[in-house]
Amino acid sequence: MRKTIKDVISSITYHFKILLIFELTYRALGLVLIFPLARLLFLLSIRFSGLTYITNSSLLTYLTQPLTLMVILVVLFILSIYMVIELIILSVIFDYGYHQRELSLKTLFVLGLKKVYETLKQYRLRIIGPAFLFFILVELFHVVGIASTLNLPQQIIEQVNQSLWLQMAFFGVILVACILFLESVFTINHFVIERFSTQRAFAESRRMLKGKRFEKIVQFILLNLFLNGVLYLFYAGLILMVSLVVSLTRGQLYVLSITLTFFYSLYSFIALLSTLILLPVNYALISSWYYREKERLGIITLAPRQTKPIKLFSKRWIKQGTIMGLLILFTINLMNVITIMGSEKTSIEFLNVAEIVAHRGASWDAPENTLPAIELAILQGADVVEIDIRETSDMVPVLFHDATTFRTTNDSSSRRINNLSLNQLKALDAGSWFSTEYAGVTIPTLREALEVTKDRIRVFIELKVNSTTLNQNVMDLILEMGMEKDVVILSFNQSQLKSMKDQHPEIQTLLLLSSFYGDIEQLVKQPELDMFGFSESLFVNQNEYKEVIHKQQKKVYVWTVNQEEKLRNVVDLDADGIITDRPVLAREIAYSKNASDLLIEILNRFFKKDTQ
Repeated sequence: MRKTIKDVISSITYHFKILLIFELTYRALGLVLIFPLARLLFLLSIRFSGLTYITNSSLLTYLTQPLTLMVILVVLFILSIYMVIELIILSVIFDYGYHQRELSLKTLFVLGLKKVYETLKQYRLRIIGPAFLFFILVELFHVVGIASTLNLPQQIIEQVNQSLWLQMAFFGVILVACILFLESVFTINHFVIERFSTQRAFAESRRMLKGKRFEKIVQFILLNLFLNGVLYLFYAGLILMVSLVVSLTRGQLYVLSITLTFFYSLYSFIALLSTLILLPVNYALISSWYYREKERLGIITLAPRQTKPIKLFSKRWIKQGTIMGLLILFTINLMNVITIMGSEKTSIEFLNVAEIVAHRGASWDAPENTLPAIELAILQGADVVEIDIRETSDMVPVLFHDATTFRTTNDSSSRRINNLSLNQLKALDAGSWFSTEYAGVTIPTLREALEVTKDRIRVFIELKVNSTTLNQNVMDLILEMGMEKDVVILSFNQSQLKSMKDQHPEIQTLLLLSSFYGDIEQLVKQPELDMFGFSESLFVNQNEYKEVIHKQQKKVYVWTVNQEEKLRNVVDLDADGIITDRPVLAREIAYSKNASDLLIEILNRFFKKDTQ
């Protein structure tokens, strides 16, 4: 094993800079070309399957449909071609390293393209099998590790546990893949380097493996256990580091909610890092076996090889490394922005996390519908802030929920908002009723609120009255500030939303419902309604409405959910968004949905929340 490790290190380090530049460039190319194509095929498979939204209960059914299986095979074929090209190039790099020959990027590019063309032309699909098996088994260790950090949907677990043939088929496929992988382990080297025929390549592989199969499979398993262990220690270190930074800068109250948000984002980074490490290192292992067995059989004889030193701190290396690092980071960010942020919700329930809407701002911890409540909602990591709008006697939109001033100001006479001017409202104290800490806080105008939220957080604007002047003034202000894409108009009045949508088709609307009687399908199809907001009781008691809404590619938000048990229930029932006074607790529960209980327990033990 010691000699194997030495050979692997020698293969990796001899042309390390060339290897790293190739891997970064090729991985970036894969992200740009393959990821969008795979996503497009996935969306097409959903469309042609007759489904518009895949719930946890229907996920297994969707995955076993013939069209879905066909799409999966196409994606795997594309990945296999991608992997074949990478392994051909790696064969060239490791072969040059083994023979201690100098290799430049230009030489690699020219020779690599030539080898890819010649190999694919001669062997066509025959080389895909070994490359595919290599990719699947190398990534299997990593996928199993990822799965251990997730809570899979209970419906899927139950279906798998109840299906004995499915379990047997899975383990049977893995066993066959392992056998075929081992028997064809040297095939790509024989194809690329020696141009053997298929029959001769397999015969030579069997001769080289004779009496060595158990040793090889043990080395392969140990190497991957070690590499994945290092990756997941690094992953755990990142999570703990994020948690520590949050704890020191924001306080322990925010640790779990913010860390779990980063937890999902870090998956893409770790997945990319794993492919940059696992694939070349494992192929270096196979190449070291290849050359060692040829030496053992007397096919080749070379003088002892030395590891070529890596000059990590040369100016040229730093420049190249920096450029390639920036390139790959830019590519990752670009793909994330285009594919993830551009599509707020996927068509698979398991992959979605409910949006957190801060009801009247962070109104559990600050006076509702005030600028401090909005600022606190942003600080607490809410995805959206919801505010209520009424109109003053001089036609100015202001943030206020009730029709009168009594409950949330120091105005004991309880005057109506629409009978007071802006100056009269500004003279009132809208914070001391909540806490002396907020004494002197005033009622904000919509303009003041949008100035705080612009480019920082999306806004749900609930119109508390149906007034032509209010509707027009609100829209004029939104357009003036260029926030059409950042604002959603909410109302219990469908005709009000229709009127605003007719005049401004670009604005998004959300109809609030506390109860409903009638044909839900007809309501959902109305073009003036982009989203729906259900009361918690309506959402729970009429959860089938959600399915109808999802079929129209629209969203369901649930209001106002504050108790922990109800928050968990709404999350489990797949609400698209939760309108809550408690954004921190809601985010913790929403992001805990698919995280393992062990991870959450560890975070809670390391960073005990301040309950005061």
